[in-house]
Amino acid sequence: MKTFLLTVAACGLLLTGTAKEPLYRDPTAPLAERVDDLLSRMTLREKLGQLSQPLYRSDDTTLDARITRGEVGSLVVAHGSALVPAERDRLQRIAVERSRLGIPVLFGFDVIHGYRTLFPIPLGIAASWNPELAEASARIAASEASACGIDLTFSPMVDVARDPRWGRISEGSGEDVLLNAVFGAALVRGYQGDDPSKQGRIGACVKHFVGYGAALGGRDYQFTELSERALRETYLPPFKACVDAGAVSVMSAFNDISGTPASANALTLDRILRKEWGFDGFVLSDWNAVTELQEHGIAADGAEAAVKALTAGVDMEMTSDLYLTTLEQSVREKRLPAALVDRAVRAVLRVKFRLGLFDRPFRSHPEPDRMLLTPEARRTARQLAAESMVLLKNDGVLPLSPDLRSITVTGEWAVSRDLYGWWVGMGDGRDAVTVWDGIRSQAGGRTDVRLMSQSRSRRSDVAVVCVGENGYLFGENNNRSDIRLPYGQEQLIRELKEQGNKVVVVVFNGRPLDLSAVVPYADALLIAWHPGTEAGNAVADLLFGKRSPSGKLPVSFPKSVGQLPLFYSDRTSGRPGNDRYVSMDGQPLFPFGYGLGYTTFEYSELRLSKSVAAPGEQVAAEITVTNTGGMKAKETVQLYLHDKAASFTRPARMLIDFRKVELAPGESRTVSFDVTPRQLAVLDAAFRPVVEAGEFEISAGGTPSELHSRILTLKR
Repeated sequence: MKTFLLTVAACGLLLTGTAKEPLYRDPTAPLAERVDDLLSRMTLREKLGQLSQPLYRSDDTTLDARITRGEVGSLVVAHGSALVPAERDRLQRIAVERSRLGIPVLFGFDVIHGYRTLFPIPLGIAASWNPELAEASARIAASEASACGIDLTFSPMVDVARDPRWGRISEGSGEDVLLNAVFGAALVRGYQGDDPSKQGRIGACVKHFVGYGAALGGRDYQFTELSERALRETYLPPFKACVDAGAVSVMSAFNDISGTPASANALTLDRILRKEWGFDGFVLSDWNAVTELQEHGIAADGAEAAVKALTAGVDMEMTSDLYLTTLEQSVREKRLPAALVDRAVRAVLRVKFRLGLFDRPFRSHPEPDRMLLTPEARRTARQLAAESMVLLKNDGVLPLSPDLRSITVTGEWAVSRDLYGWWVGMGDGRDAVTVWDGIRSQAGGRTDVRLMSQSRSRRSDVAVVCVGENGYLFGENNNRSDIRLPYGQEQLIRELKEQGNKVVVVVFNGRPLDLSAVVPYADALLIAWHPGTEAGNAVADLLFGKRSPSGKLPVSFPKSVGQLPLFYSDRTSGRPGNDRYVSMDGQPLFPFGYGLGYTTFEYSELRLSKSVAAPGEQVAAEITVTNTGGMKAKETVQLYLHDKAASFTRPARMLIDFRKVELAPGESRTVSFDVTPRQLAVLDAAFRPVVEAGEFEISAGGTPSELHSRILTLKR
């Protein structure tokens, strides 16, 4: 009888066509229903596979079989791994066609400041104070990466960083909360657009959650002692901005936060990120961070580390395999609720559906090379590199006159192609324009442009000295106790000046440097960061006046390493003015927000729409800026706040808004800002934002030393 019924059923299928597709394969079904349907069909082993992100290695002979068994949810692709689009799609075909449920693999890569076209390092991008241009760079990076099969970037990094000894200060937007928030959100929008499943878009994974930039002594991976108030006022807001911008993923950090490592921290990962903010993407650990919970001393073995990380809210494990190898037993032995595994898997599946991987798993462009290094990409890279550079000193030597008889170009970075920084994506140094090539292409026809390599005795009208730190002196775990220029570079600058040259110093750096010994011998000092593919052209554009420098510092430059950490928005002590050292004052060599150009700007007095308001009212602030020089240029108008008396101490000055405008000679522009209750709020004892009555100093201008201020009084 049983055999007969099976035969009848089989015949029925033949007559009516194939069996109905599972709901999760229906692109018209609601996302939540697709996720639930797929989750209901998965074994525990397959679920844990979705939480695994091993490192892709071309010599891994077990990878095909693991993907077939459903044990690989994602792959982290390292630079130089040679994962070409055809190989990526071959692996994806195994996942989609040979695994039991056909769940696609997510391919992640460090697209930090470009894929093949390299833009300035993130700290340099922030120095542009141009979030629209930053968003454009991320859009281009996503287009290039997507064409080569990448689905997710481990970017942006929004760690507020105030100690330049820390190598990873180069990867974020510097010392300010607002700059990190604004640029982080801009990059998320650039990567993902309004729909991350569209062709040319990739998902963003915001890192490192949270407090990683406060590493003790600027030493990577180190302990961070952070109160909840410090977390909520300083370190969390940039992440909140990125979550609000739609970031699909967040990466947990390496650091220990006041006794609980970030990758096992339920306060930050569960209570704040998920419950308070409503984040429903997935949390990915940083490289091997789950295993390292044992080194932190909070887990006796790998099984305990895995349980603690997953319970706290780490959904996917990067490179280590503790989830896959230990959690089955932990679930069976009731040390881990199965519901927590489902929570994590549901988050991962949601993101895969949002990225369109189920409906379009083979994302590589048929001709990926056509999408790389396009003319638009190079134009954007050149503009962003130029806008990121900050002119710190100019005694009239810049812009260089077309009538110069001779220019000497020298220094290690004159012909170097090491212009990409620590993270280089899939960049090729042969694509980079050197400073030597950029200057030669723009120098006047009668100017003798010389490259001085060995002799230091040649005289010229101007010597352009290219100095700095290479891409392996900053970045992850490249921390420096001495942040002066590397050996011999200060001496070269001094010798050229003593020989009678006008000296233009161009610095290629990944962090604020102590340039105290350089300033006296430089007639002009230009911070170029590591500016990317179009480096040499961008430098030449500024040196010859094709563009006016418009960058402003996103981080303070100290007079000495002994001042660190150093940042503009510290709190005023009970004895203001007594913040000096025995041998020097407590002020930076160059402050946050500082930067020169080739023209002059004058500001009107700041105007407020009302000087007295209720705590819930919005007040307009406006100021008029006029280009009083002879060159078209861009200026960044900065708006600051100081809460003069609050329930809790507040920074002496906080950046609350900014606007970058371009003005022709003689042109004026009135720049308006809305001063909102959110900007005026202080966190109360329960960390809720409240607006209190009192006086607030509102200040605006183009440089921190020349601000125009008004008092806004809030009354009950």
